[in-house]
Amino acid sequence: MAEKAKESAAEKKADQAERETDKKFEYSDDDVKKAVDLIEQKGYVTKKDFKEMDDDDWTKGFAERIDKVFQKSDEDPYIYFEKFDFAGGDIDSIIWNMDVIKSRDDALKELSEVLDKKIVR
Repeated sequence: MAEKAKESAAEKKADQAERETDKKFEYSDDDVKKAVDLIEQKGYVTKKDFKEMDDDDWTKGFAERIDKVFQKSDEDPYIYFEKFDFAGGDIDSIIWNMDVIKSRDDALKELSEVLDKKIVR
């Protein structure tokens, strides 16, 4: 019984943290639409498209908003968000359609080319 109470308290705390993160950032409908359009055109978005993607928390919430738009449409691609490490300690993010960019490795390669970053192996 105490075990379930701990789990419930932990779940509530996680839900609260998620709500606070959601409240922390504003995503304009125009930015979400632009991201959806770019993902439909080229399969992904990066910080070259949205400078705010330098912030991982912002990007995670943005990816969720983008995914919700696709879920409500006739299309329902698998939208994925990932952070990657690059040489020099840089960490950058990409939001992509897994129907276009098929794997994490392909997304890493695409992001490294777009941002002109060296992949750490």
